[in-house]
Amino acid sequence: MHPLVRAGDLVVLTVDMVPQDPVQEEQPVHLASPYSVLSFVRDMPAPLSLRLFDLEGDVVHHGGTDAEGEPVVSERWDTITTSTGTRLQMAFAAPATDVDALAVLVPGAPLFADVPVVDDEVPPAVLEGQVPAEDGPTPTVAVPVALDLDRVVHAPTFPLESTSAELEGAVQTTESTESVEITLGADVLFAFDSAELTAEATAAIDLVAQRLAEREPGTVTVVGHTDDQGDDAYNQDLSQQRAQAVADALGGQVDAQDYPLDVEGRGETEPLVSGSSEEDRARNRRVVVTLVSTVVTRTEVTATGELPEFEGLVQEDPSALLRIDQTRSWDVRATARRVGGHVVVDLVVAAADDEVDSAWVAGFLRGWGDHRGDGTVSPHDNTARATVLDGAVRLYPMDYEVGVSETWPGGEWFTASDLHGAARIDGGQSRTYSYVYPRLDADAVTLQVGSGWSEGDFRIVDIPVEP
Repeated sequence: MHPLVRAGDLVVLTVDMVPQDPVQEEQPVHLASPYSVLSFVRDMPAPLSLRLFDLEGDVVHHGGTDAEGEPVVSERWDTITTSTGTRLQMAFAAPATDVDALAVLVPGAPLFADVPVVDDEVPPAVLEGQVPAEDGPTPTVAVPVALDLDRVVHAPTFPLESTSAELEGAVQTTESTESVEITLGADVLFAFDSAELTAEATAAIDLVAQRLAEREPGTVTVVGHTDDQGDDAYNQDLSQQRAQAVADALGGQVDAQDYPLDVEGRGETEPLVSGSSEEDRARNRRVVVTLVSTVVTRTEVTATGELPEFEGLVQEDPSALLRIDQTRSWDVRATARRVGGHVVVDLVVAAADDEVDSAWVAGFLRGWGDHRGDGTVSPHDNTARATVLDGAVRLYPMDYEVGVSETWPGGEWFTASDLHGAARIDGGQSRTYSYVYPRLDADAVTLQVGSGWSEGDFRIVDIPVEP
């Protein structure tokens, strides 16, 4: 991993990938698959799953593309034909001038947390001894080939969003540097068929006021929602009354001149999730508080309550391997560290057998969280089933929206985790999956994959969070 080199309004990443075992020319190693993304919304050219993260400013950088949408990368980066290896070089939008390091997420490897950003000469785009695309036999020294930075016409960046569920799931906060959205479960705020706040609502309202105070002044929207039981007019009226009750309570804690409250009821017209089960209806009964403004101060999430019950595998000793027996057997171990204030969990998955070229992969990591609701999607192989718990507080992996479509009007969301959850792991091999979570004031966390109801769901308790 070379330092990131500034080149005008771009920054160039250079990564050398050298095989540990000799490579036969007739059996090249193909790297493209782990770096590609199976998107539902956009045509995502490889190697998109290699990304830069500014975890102080909460921004993610995607690789630059040309006028045809093709990635601007070094030639033949995706195939290793000799034991020399290969060099992947690609351009991104440069970070702000005061940013002197970024994190780099490479598929299958632990997050590189602190890669320097320097002013220097951009290295050649071809590794010494590698065959440039236009050459024939392997040269002793590769011809210096420069990355064509003039081809870059689009180098996107996206604001990272964090989602936490506090007070035993009663309050869910989704925020970025630009906005905060707090969803309050109506069943905690109100009794059935009532718009009068319960005694238990006090802690939830206090938390909302705290989140608003972390932001620049602006108009706060308070919107009430109901489930689909009852007629439309009744639900509309109930949602308006409940939104007003929350606004009245907030009005006693925030300065109305700095944070004027705009109250609205939408009845059953905008469900968070489809379905008529009691669980689905409970999620749809909610009051959503939104403020669009920038962060002034940032308060880390502080845990309260006990770990929720869990029916899956539980590993009480985080230093020990957890064996997951499915069609194949896997050993997993997790460690945690703090990067830019965020909690980063590195989950190592190793094949516990001797199989080679098996069709069975560690599928228990594939999927995404349900906190975004209906109308949203994540890449097909996304590895976002892993959440972090501290007491009753749950943190979802950081994510960001890359686009919308007619099928997915709520957008497609990429997570700050490996986007290739179906990687093959042969016997004797391991793969590391890094997850970036919101900021959390905790010395130890619990990692949970799944809800506990599916085969392979597991929980690793009391993982120390290291510097």
